[in-house]
Amino acid sequence: MLTMKALAVMALWTVATVSIFNYVGFPEHFSNPIWALGAAIMLVVILVGNVWIFISVAQEEPWEWTNKSDDE
Repeated sequence: MLTMKALAVMALWTVATVSIFNYVGFPEHFSNPIWALGAAIMLVVILVGNVWIFISVAQEEPWEWTNKSDDE
């Protein structure tokens, strides 16, 4: 269940940052090298933020493996 919560928070984070992207005007200035560099840095921040959110919210749940064959 924590995995689903983490994915929901990640989706909100991504939607919020992409909205800021569009509000600031990145799509209109994609040919400007400075704006392109800023967009690349923002994309890395979004990606690292998503990974951090997933690890902090989901904690150990995604890595817990339950094998019923081990119990038998």
